[in-house]
Amino acid sequence: MTNKPKVKAQKPVPVKIVNDAPRKSYADEDKKWRAQDDIRALQRAEEIKRDKSRMSEVKKYAKEQVQDLKKIC
Repeated sequence: MTNKPKVKAQKPVPVKIVNDAPRKSYADEDKKWRAQDDIRALQRAEEIKRDKSRMSEVKKYAKEQVQDLKKIC
């Protein structure tokens, strides 16, 4: 019978995560993405505004929402 040495449990070593990428590039990319997304949203809104049947449904739904809000407020 051999005696095995007891292994003492070790606590994990804290590690600081370092981001090597420059922060400005992320901010610039985010601004660009937001602008691209905004232009798509504006284009879609114009398409909806030009479609009379869709706008009719939008106005009906908006009236319902206003009525519901009036009940609450």
